[in-house]
Amino acid sequence: MCGIAGWIGPPADAGRLQNMTDALRHRGPDGEGQTILPLSGGAVAALGHRRLSIIDLAGGSQPMTSHDGRFTVVFNGEIYNYIEIRNELLARGARFTTCSDTEVILEAWRTWGAECLPRFRGMFAFALHDDLTRTVVLARDQFGKKPLFLAERQTVSGPVLVFGSEIAALLTHPEVRAELDIDTLYQYLCWRYAPGPFTFFRNIRKLPPGSCLIWRNGEMTTRRYWTAPEETAQHRTPPADPVAEFLAVFDEAVKLRLRADVPLGAFLSGGLDSTAIVATLAHLGAPEIRTFSVGFRDDPASELSSAAETARQIGTTHTSLELVPDDLTALLPMLSRHRAAPIAETADLPIYMMSVEAAKHVKVILSGEGSDEMFGGYPKHLVERHLGRLAGPGLLSVAGHALLAATSPAPAVGRRLRIAARAMSTRRFDERMISWFGALTTAERKTLWTGPAVCRQPDARPFSAAVGSTPLRRVLHFDQTSWLPDNLLERMDMMTMAASIEARAPFMDVRLAEFASTLPDSQRIKWGVTKRIVREALGSRLSKSVLTRRKNGFRMPVTEWFRGPLRDPARELLLGSDSISGPHLDRATVGLYLDEHAKGQQNHDKTLWALFALETFLREFF
Repeated sequence: MCGIAGWIGPPADAGRLQNMTDALRHRGPDGEGQTILPLSGGAVAALGHRRLSIIDLAGGSQPMTSHDGRFTVVFNGEIYNYIEIRNELLARGARFTTCSDTEVILEAWRTWGAECLPRFRGMFAFALHDDLTRTVVLARDQFGKKPLFLAERQTVSGPVLVFGSEIAALLTHPEVRAELDIDTLYQYLCWRYAPGPFTFFRNIRKLPPGSCLIWRNGEMTTRRYWTAPEETAQHRTPPADPVAEFLAVFDEAVKLRLRADVPLGAFLSGGLDSTAIVATLAHLGAPEIRTFSVGFRDDPASELSSAAETARQIGTTHTSLELVPDDLTALLPMLSRHRAAPIAETADLPIYMMSVEAAKHVKVILSGEGSDEMFGGYPKHLVERHLGRLAGPGLLSVAGHALLAATSPAPAVGRRLRIAARAMSTRRFDERMISWFGALTTAERKTLWTGPAVCRQPDARPFSAAVGSTPLRRVLHFDQTSWLPDNLLERMDMMTMAASIEARAPFMDVRLAEFASTLPDSQRIKWGVTKRIVREALGSRLSKSVLTRRKNGFRMPVTEWFRGPLRDPARELLLGSDSISGPHLDRATVGLYLDEHAKGQQNHDKTLWALFALETFLREFF
């Protein structure tokens, strides 16, 4: 796990590359390296690296060059099945001088070219230089677990492509400037994140997940080498024994993610997903298991006690971190700089603090990220599964209310019903996705927006599931192609790497995702039971309390904040004369949101936090 940065284009002083890697020091405090290599037409490939040593501590330094000098790579991430691929390559006559997964990328590219990419089970972003053909390839893993940002600029010396693991590294390059992308700001008001491939910065974009970019003779081509399994699910054969096949693939996914030459641990909330991973670690005979959980002082919904009890039952060495929520808002500016985007998910704050604590004990952490998006774990999946084909006015009937109430903690029932009623009142799929997790509906955004007219629409791919997809599959496809890569996975990478720790997500294994896509809807959700296959398959490893515990997540007291400690700061930040978002937003509407919320007339907590996080981010960069 590391950070990479560099450029392809005209030669420049090596100090420029040093500045880029310096901006990524937190991602790789264990080492650094840079190299500048020739390309055709007088161009160069500048490759920089910061290393967090995880595998082959002595032999894995980068940039790494192949034994014959032809290929050089800088790589961020892990190839979990590198041993299996290495053995296959050895059988073909390949030579290796290290025991690292990095060298496997070099030899796999030599043997298979771009066809090696879908063979990798891992998380990765890399830049590879081929001295023989004078080409460079930039590649990103299938789901986009590792970020890779790009900026194309035209300079007096010729075109240049700048790249890096974080936008902060790109902004140290003199040709890349921090210019606000108004279209992304506009989309954020609904989605609460920047839909790919765009970012909040003009001329900086994301390399799409499952894609590679090849530079040759001054020309760049980008192609997708992998598609989310839900896009081709109708061509897959359902498993004969789904429970047995799930266990086989899941156990392998966890086992592969145990490969490390440094201490390893796991986040443990006490809920289904994290407990499934920790229990499987014990089932696989992992040695000492260290677990970490976070909760809030005086919070009746805190999961610290249930996590501690689960840790005791499984037999882990457990660390609990109790936070004071009011202190966390001070982290917003710093974390906004790391993510180069608004911290629109309040869960980012405790995830970062838990990562800081875990980094005192381990270098690698396993997380339950992705389980909901693979197997259907959110209320939206439940409702769309049973009512999606009937979406429209008046849909959320008594039966719909009962469906949600049966799977929601009592205090959250009313709020979730309001969200569901709004979501299911429209037949437009994109509007429903906004309503489930977004900040504003498109109609509300129209009232709020006073900025210039915006024409650019989000990428259509997340909304274009395979013909004949069920409503549940359509939502899962959206989750896997937008909600995960552009929001949750980016969040997990940035928050953990800000603390210099690597996060691995077994539920995001590509083989497990392919297996999940073969399941009929009833194996994911049936009669109000979400993630049914996970519960059935792991029933013997988990306690009944874990199997029946309702989904909770990090419950931050945002509603109370905007009626208490954040009431006046939010008003000053959003309505002050120096507000950066202010010229684009109707002040009267923002003021109405603040007033209605403060008086308890309406709950605008999600909208207010989205605007508060947005303004905090804008002040850091613009």
